[in-house]
Amino acid sequence: MFKSQSPSQLPYFDLAPVPMLLINEQGEIVHINGEGFKLLRSVVSEDIATFDGCVSRRQWAEVKCFFDVSSTNQHESIYRNVVVLNGQTGIHLLSVTLASTHPNKLFIASFSPYTEQNDQEICIDQMPMSMAIVNEEGRFEQVNSAFCHLVGYQEEALRNVKEDELSFNSDANSERPLRQCLAQNNRSQYSVEKRYIHKNGHHIWVRTYVTRLAPPGKPQRYIVAVVNIHEEKQLQEVISTSERRFRAIAENVSSVVWISAPDPMRLLYVNKCYDTVWEEPVEKLYSDPRAFLNRIHPNDRDLAAEMRFSPQTDSWSINYRLVFPDHRVKHVRDSGHCVYDGNGDLIYRVGTLTDITYEIDQRDNMMVMAKKLRDLVDFDTLTGIKSRHAIMTDVEDAYHQYGQTGDPSVLVYFDANGFKAINDTYGHEVGDRVLISIADHLSSNIRDTDVAGRIGGDEFVVLLRHAAEKEVPQILERLSGEITSPGLPEDVKISLSLGAVELTSEIDSAEQWLSNADGSMYENKRKFKRASHPLMRSV
Repeated sequence: MFKSQSPSQLPYFDLAPVPMLLINEQGEIVHINGEGFKLLRSVVSEDIATFDGCVSRRQWAEVKCFFDVSSTNQHESIYRNVVVLNGQTGIHLLSVTLASTHPNKLFIASFSPYTEQNDQEICIDQMPMSMAIVNEEGRFEQVNSAFCHLVGYQEEALRNVKEDELSFNSDANSERPLRQCLAQNNRSQYSVEKRYIHKNGHHIWVRTYVTRLAPPGKPQRYIVAVVNIHEEKQLQEVISTSERRFRAIAENVSSVVWISAPDPMRLLYVNKCYDTVWEEPVEKLYSDPRAFLNRIHPNDRDLAAEMRFSPQTDSWSINYRLVFPDHRVKHVRDSGHCVYDGNGDLIYRVGTLTDITYEIDQRDNMMVMAKKLRDLVDFDTLTGIKSRHAIMTDVEDAYHQYGQTGDPSVLVYFDANGFKAINDTYGHEVGDRVLISIADHLSSNIRDTDVAGRIGGDEFVVLLRHAAEKEVPQILERLSGEITSPGLPEDVKISLSLGAVELTSEIDSAEQWLSNADGSMYENKRKFKRASHPLMRSV
């Protein structure tokens, strides 16, 4: 707060013969000279020290606007206007200059009594902003070069032209009541946004500040200060159009789209798809942005909350489940990221919430189908043991491992004795049960490290992995034992012929190994037949 009676550090300022004030950027009077205190003692005290307490808030706003627009040569710019001081009836000429800009702006304001000669002091052509003076009828009396440049006319062409003729009809009609109110001294000034029509026919968006001049004994006139806001309006239109397009897109996508301020608890926008996915009104989110968490599965809720509300999260993509009162479950993909401005400051958080239940169901179905396909390839559909393709893969693996480690393995080839006679006598149903019984017998009489497979028809193989020489005879004895099955006719007996070949370095391939085992089995089968000991009796 200033003190008018304190020793001054500005002797020349204090000795000035005209009322003068020092005003900071906030509009506070930081110093006043003696003449200024005499003039303003009715409105300035120890408790009231603001410039708009001397004139009006609009007047102070106009001063600030003038120097904001005068971005170049500010120290050479002088703001002048005719004002009526608060609590007084006399008219004064206000002059404001910029005394300092560092570290903050500091203004010098002076007041002088208004006389007819002061009209010449209001030289609008020296103003860097577009300005004009119009009479009571709204005709231009004076325009500066900046105004002429704005509308594209020479000064002579604008003489006695009405300002309304340069304005859109709708804008002129909207402004007319404000001008009438100003003429009736119901207000000191007003501002309005409107469109001027350029000489070339295009329109220009402007913001005008209109102040009434009413010197005693003379017709009142109006000072019109004009700020070109065309680019600002164009930018607003671009933003508005972009927003409309965004909403049109966002409201028609099948995902929930949301935007928040840097503080994720300040939700700015959520589209209506939230109603469909969460099955609750989107309005709940605007009152409580954490409300969406209530629908999330308890096991997934903490992760979802951390991703959305943690200030350290820059981008994320997670899946979680929604649980509904009727125990239905939906799967949702929650993706989002932060948006930064050119200075690297966070301005928005944006994200989408997509119902991926169908996708998850399809994935699960594909996994089930893939497993079934693998089973069809890897396992024999009749017997349940490994298929020819799968068992041969194991045989090849064992062959290659032997080449690297010398790990011993034995391949045993089996054939069902008299199987064709059983099929011909009892039919394929009994024949299938015989094959199933053989597969069960082989699987139950091998070690966990061994594997059994069906080569085709009534032929089977067993791969004895890591088989020590002393273990093989015991395993073969179990495998060649009698096979019983309670589901077969009583007089059907099942026996097997087998041939076993140990893998050695003399065997050149897995196919040769299988062929050698097959040959060994048939040699044993022929020997058995020559000895007249049939392993299967026909009925």
